[in-house]
Amino acid sequence: MMAFGPGRRVLIVAALAILSLVGLVARESWERDHGTEAVLSMQGVDPRSLLSGDYVAISLQEPLPPGRGCPPGIGRGPTTGPARRVWIALAAEGDHMAAVGAAADRAGAARFAPLVVQGHATCSPPPPVDPGSTPLPGSVALDLGVDSFYVSQSEAQRISQLAAQCAIGAAPCPVAAIVSIGPDGRARLRGLLMNGQRTTISL
Repeated sequence: MMAFGPGRRVLIVAALAILSLVGLVARESWERDHGTEAVLSMQGVDPRSLLSGDYVAISLQEPLPPGRGCPPGIGRGPTTGPARRVWIALAAEGDHMAAVGAAADRAGAARFAPLVVQGHATCSPPPPVDPGSTPLPGSVALDLGVDSFYVSQSEAQRISQLAAQCAIGAAPCPVAAIVSIGPDGRARLRGLLMNGQRTTISL
């Protein structure tokens, strides 16, 4: 049996670790490139929390019009304790995708729509309307594990200015997230859609 010295063993372990990392990055890139693309609303982004160095934080929120109830299977938030991971069904809502229901298993979520993704979802229903007052919208918040990505500082500043216009119930947000949903049901961020123009992520 061939014996290796301590130095060579360290090099072998390091090489295996590098190969594993390269394989993981390659697999993630393949899943991102071969998944189903979905554009998701970023209503309700707080511009004060957008920037952290050169990273852009993403908050996925969909406005819920007055009079519309929460999607089935999506509970009211915020919740106490660890959030329950569910399968969330997405369907077209105008020029983007929105959550239309959720279930504990993939088959259950697919009854609402064929495109499903794993994550957490909470709903804030529209508040009751007092006589003579203006109806206010609610919101559905999604946590799909795509919460930030890297851009240059100048690009981050531009995104911050656009996202400052995103408020629940206001005009349509000029910024939306582009995600790829793989066969495994995971969402992977591809970039942002800003005033109709795509900005891809840097890996």
